[in-house]
Amino acid sequence: MLDKIYFLYSGYIYKNTLSFKVKRWLLKKIYNLLAVPYYSNRDSTLSGKENVIVSLTTFPDRIEKTWLVVESLIDQTNPPDKIVLTLSSKQFTNGLAGLPKKLLSQLNRGLEIIWTDDDLRSHKKYYYVMIKYPNAKVITVDDDFFYSQGMVEHLLNVNQKYPDSVICNLAAKKNGSSYKDWKNMLFQETLATTDIMQYGGSGVLYPPNALHRDAFDKDKILELCPLADDIWLNCMTIINNKKIVKTSYPYYLMPVYFKQTRALKDINVGEDMNSVQIKKLKEHYADYE
Repeated sequence: MLDKIYFLYSGYIYKNTLSFKVKRWLLKKIYNLLAVPYYSNRDSTLSGKENVIVSLTTFPDRIEKTWLVVESLIDQTNPPDKIVLTLSSKQFTNGLAGLPKKLLSQLNRGLEIIWTDDDLRSHKKYYYVMIKYPNAKVITVDDDFFYSQGMVEHLLNVNQKYPDSVICNLAAKKNGSSYKDWKNMLFQETLATTDIMQYGGSGVLYPPNALHRDAFDKDKILELCPLADDIWLNCMTIINNKKIVKTSYPYYLMPVYFKQTRALKDINVGEDMNSVQIKKLKEHYADYE
């Protein structure tokens, strides 16, 4: 039932007419209402191996609903071996004792929490898990979307055809140094290329050693691209002589409803900080196009 609603919602992404906006809004409301009772009754457990890991991070304003995102990642047609959630002890000062019970219960079903003393913001979604599990295929996701049941399976299937490439379900077609000129490609498929930027929220598979070593240089992250992990990871992929493949996966992203918080993308896009960071990266890395 939920997957059918998800697919129907994805079909209304193409147009911004009032009719399509209303239909999307209704489907989002229905999905969010049905998701809580549906996921509350799940008890599947992941293998706990270290081959395929889904990784995400979050912050206090969203922690109450993080269990729903995790549950959608457990409830996959081809589940990952484990899910890793990286949290900053600067933000969650009470440690495990301050986390929701529903999230803590998932620790027995394949969820692992990595604690860090600093706060790299959205960069936490890949940084620590890739250092801890260097031989794993790491799939990054965001904390504000439900994930359709075939997301992981689809990425893994395409990974078999392009084992050395980064695989994503959503991407932007790059066009110069102004992020405002980069276009969302929606469901358009691409072969291996460096002309697109992977959207981390869509589910992005990074094979081992996909990123340049500078990806794990905190000073460079904070100096060059502190607010845009997608752009940073795109740069780190390309300067490492790797390519990106965008799949034709026909599902868009179903948002999780939260109380009003200012999303990082509102800062980056609204204030055009993405373009500022792109410019810095191109000045620093001559190979980043």
